[in-house]
Amino acid sequence: MSEVGVTRAAVVVAALVFSTLLGPRAALPWVAGVALLILEQVVLGGRLSGLLAAWLDWASPQYRQRVIRHEAGHVVAAHVLGIPLVGYVLNPWQAFRQGIPGYGGVRLDQDPIQSWQAQGGIPWRDVERYGTFWMAGAAAEILHYGQAEGDVQDRQQVIQLLSGIPSAQPLVTSAKIRAQLNRFLRQSQALLQAYPETYAVAVQHLEQGSPWSDCTAAIVASLEKETAQEA
Repeated sequence: MSEVGVTRAAVVVAALVFSTLLGPRAALPWVAGVALLILEQVVLGGRLSGLLAAWLDWASPQYRQRVIRHEAGHVVAAHVLGIPLVGYVLNPWQAFRQGIPGYGGVRLDQDPIQSWQAQGGIPWRDVERYGTFWMAGAAAEILHYGQAEGDVQDRQQVIQLLSGIPSAQPLVTSAKIRAQLNRFLRQSQALLQAYPETYAVAVQHLEQGSPWSDCTAAIVASLEKETAQEA
């Protein structure tokens, strides 16, 4: 069935259900709302409803703080592991304007990824680095809150990495993938625990919405300080 056909069928079903329960006149606003929602999903791919959902979540200070701590974990891991970032977006409206789903997040430099694709697969050393990077958001949540809630997309990124390994025996079983995810999570937890001051600096700058250049400079300075203290 075509998208138009699916839309019409859904509206007809909604009209019948609400007409039965509420009567034709009372059901009309509900049916119109359902029709608009379905059309938005078909025509705009759910972007407007996604923006609304992101704004409702973003209105919660507790949610914003959790997101900031999650993304700060990614930022610190990227700097420690030498993974290039080009910035961050932490605002539903700005993310919507840039075609990024949800509230946004850190933005990766795509050049290394395009290089892997040209070479036919990602080297294992880069799987290690990027796997740890992607799990650092969940690690930050676990270290502060005791559990992670916003790691679904990050885990999917790691699974995609693992599926791109150019080897004779790829990690295809769910048990092997789960083991790797847990290992990367442990590595990222250890990384963040090794640089607590730098993580605090990253959280502070993301809270303030600092320009990316200022955020990067502060993190680099903090990393150098903490590294010198360890020596």
